[in-house]
Amino acid sequence: MAITKRTSDITVALYEWNKLTTRNIAEDEKEYFNSGIEFVWEGKTPEIDEEVLVYNPKTQNIYTDIWIDYGEGIGFEDTDEDTVFWMSYPKPPKEMEEE
Repeated sequence: MAITKRTSDITVALYEWNKLTTRNIAEDEKEYFNSGIEFVWEGKTPEIDEEVLVYNPKTQNIYTDIWIDYGEGIGFEDTDEDTVFWMSYPKPPKEMEEE
């Protein structure tokens, strides 16, 4: 039973909320970024084109969104907040063989 609990704890840890915030680009960073970019995301980001759960602390809503590459930056397709939390979908359970 201890092994199952440990595996379960590891699985839960993989699906924790990740905090993302934005910050304005500093003057000395502007040469590295395209002139159209005014801010960057701070924190762990989803994979490009990954659909994830998003929690908006302002509205306290949970919904789905997709992390996309706009060509001149990256971000969520439908979320326009300075601070959000996101989580990958858990993997579906494996079918267990009946004994």
